[in-house]
Amino acid sequence: MKKITALLLSLLLIFSLVSCTNQASTSNDATVSTTEAVISNEWANVKEYSFNKDVPVKNIILLIGDGMGENTIKNAEIIKGDKLAMSLTPYFTHVTTDSLSGTTDSAAAATAISCGVKTYNQYIGIDGDKHDVESICEFAQAKGMKTGLVATQIINHATPAGMIAHVDYRDLYSKIIRQEITADIDVMLGGGSEYYTSKMEKLAKEHNYKYISTDKELNTLDKENDKKMLGLFSYNALYADDTPSLDNMAKSALDILKNDNGFFLMIEGSEIDVQLSKLDMTGAMEEMKAFDRAVDVALDFASKNEGTLVLVTADHETGGVIVPESKDAKDINNDCITSGGEHTNANVLLFAFGSKSDIITKNEVIDNIDISKYMREFLNETYGEKEVNFKNRYETE
Repeated sequence: MKKITALLLSLLLIFSLVSCTNQASTSNDATVSTTEAVISNEWANVKEYSFNKDVPVKNIILLIGDGMGENTIKNAEIIKGDKLAMSLTPYFTHVTTDSLSGTTDSAAAATAISCGVKTYNQYIGIDGDKHDVESICEFAQAKGMKTGLVATQIINHATPAGMIAHVDYRDLYSKIIRQEITADIDVMLGGGSEYYTSKMEKLAKEHNYKYISTDKELNTLDKENDKKMLGLFSYNALYADDTPSLDNMAKSALDILKNDNGFFLMIEGSEIDVQLSKLDMTGAMEEMKAFDRAVDVALDFASKNEGTLVLVTADHETGGVIVPESKDAKDINNDCITSGGEHTNANVLLFAFGSKSDIITKNEVIDNIDISKYMREFLNETYGEKEVNFKNRYETE
């Protein structure tokens, strides 16, 4: 009996050792997988790029962190344990954001930044009297420059739409994407495949767009020959852990847009605002991480292509975000969002790199419409003053 008992105990010990070995193997596999995920989704490495600010502006890269207030940036730096890529410049200023409605929404803010006029919330590319106003993309196109829009939201959402469209209600998504395609924006990358109907497909083909919808297609583009690109990679929006990543889309857009006549490119980290409005600080920090990498892509390009002006700003502040007194990463949580996820009228920051970066930030505070005015002033100096007749250029319903 004792021999049988001993034999059973021995067998149990063997099974236990095998089980522990398997668990350890599984645990190690999980660790490797997690590590790989972190490596592929890391913060941008801090680099000291070199820029010449005393040359004419040939290209403009405008990066907008939707809802990204100053304290959101500070919290992201605490979590990162280092400066964000956008903070590595001595040239920055504060920006006021109110619209004709008071505290702005993204539509009125995008219109102000793009068109240089104040308007009411919900309006895109029109003034308070519902008159069309010239967008920054139309302004650039009149000078023979290429134009591009990149966003993690649907490409016909308020901020990218504000760079080109003219509507009196921001949710007219079908009308907006029709205007974007008809306006011949050279590159549009983001979400929103739900709006790529058979009618939109026909229109896109008429305007010579190559349509792509997967990360693989984006990564295998012929950047030299694929001149007009429409990439819609999600039925709705893209988030920080989705593919393609914002930095990947940004790099692809820059590869396509680079040319001798210059370009304007807007890149939006759209979901910072969405996460803060959902009272999800962790999610907002993940979106800040993705935006940080996209900013680094822009800075790397500008450092290698003299005459590029990189602007990093926000359309408005979301969340009434505060920095915890401890300034400890573990205390950065949903309690730091004090406005219930609503927009506020707090000033936002504008960081500038490259050509004319000292001029646009020479005043301690500017208004969001001044961003448009400076961009136009710089491009007029480089390309001369030209007018564009943008009215009635779009397809009707």
